[in-house]
Amino acid sequence: MKPLPWQARLLERLLADRSRMPHALLLHGPAGVGKGVLARALAAALLCESPRCASACGECASCRWFSQGNHPDFREVVPESAAEDDGEGEGEAEKPDKAKSLVIKIDQVRAVADLISLSTHRSGFRVLVLRPAEALQPAAANALLKTLEEPPPATVIVLVSDRPARLLPTLRSRCRRLAVPLPPRDEALAWLRAEGVANAETALATAAGAPLLARELAQPREEELRRRLLAELARPSGADPLLFASGVDRASIERTIHWMQTWVHDLVEMKLAGRARHHPDHAPALQARARAADLEALFALDRELIEARRLAAHPLNPRLFAEHLLMAYNRATSPAHTRDIPHRP
Repeated sequence: MKPLPWQARLLERLLADRSRMPHALLLHGPAGVGKGVLARALAAALLCESPRCASACGECASCRWFSQGNHPDFREVVPESAAEDDGEGEGEAEKPDKAKSLVIKIDQVRAVADLISLSTHRSGFRVLVLRPAEALQPAAANALLKTLEEPPPATVIVLVSDRPARLLPTLRSRCRRLAVPLPPRDEALAWLRAEGVANAETALATAAGAPLLARELAQPREEELRRRLLAELARPSGADPLLFASGVDRASIERTIHWMQTWVHDLVEMKLAGRARHHPDHAPALQARARAADLEALFALDRELIEARRLAAHPLNPRLFAEHLLMAYNRATSPAHTRDIPHRP
């Protein structure tokens, strides 16, 4: 498991002195910069029996086990929904209507706590990765805290988080924090082109400079959702909430909120600085909508979208949710004399 190109120096610094490796690390930074890849590359290097400067050798028995996903001294704890995305959880195939959990449960933490109480299999490190750490249920977070308070020997626990402020302060205080920044633009563009992303510049702009998120957003399904939603948001007469929301399902609601947030951020930047960061290919439409928009209303809408993103992980009616957000957008971006006119339910 190798780090991403822009992570090599960061990993090298982490591995400079293995004897002083902290028992707990908190890798935090924007979504889509590769924190999970870095965590796994760190784990592979710590478990490797013939480590190189900034990566695992890829050839020893430990590396072979790791690449096959069955290393006895490595565990990765993720919500059930994420495990399903990674190709796990086949045992639930017969229950398609059973929703996968979006949180890390206490039973998952207890299971690895029992595991790390035993000695390691290869007389080296043991590594536990939890991602995203903000998905820990309160009871699971408290169970993990007990392990961090009395860390087992030769064990490194890596928490990966996009939103570290949502973690318990007591958890954060027991970890060495390591910020994982956005890579340089040229390096990110080179990687995206090597990954086969056709319009790397646009993809990177829509992802605010995060390469892995950019690659994901460049997928055809994501591009189509962006095209449809931005066409609605750009309409001079305002979006049609009922028409657009009829095609929104649970799988697309969080990304719908993401695109709305980036559009609103561009409206604010257009009003203040005359430029667009996320959607420069829609600059004329943004400029036209920004003229009618009220800055204070845009800030209020952005706060509502932040809250909506938090709620999107919970059971809801995605169609009604999308309708509500688009109506709020119309109010924030309509001329002042029409802003108080009631909208149809």
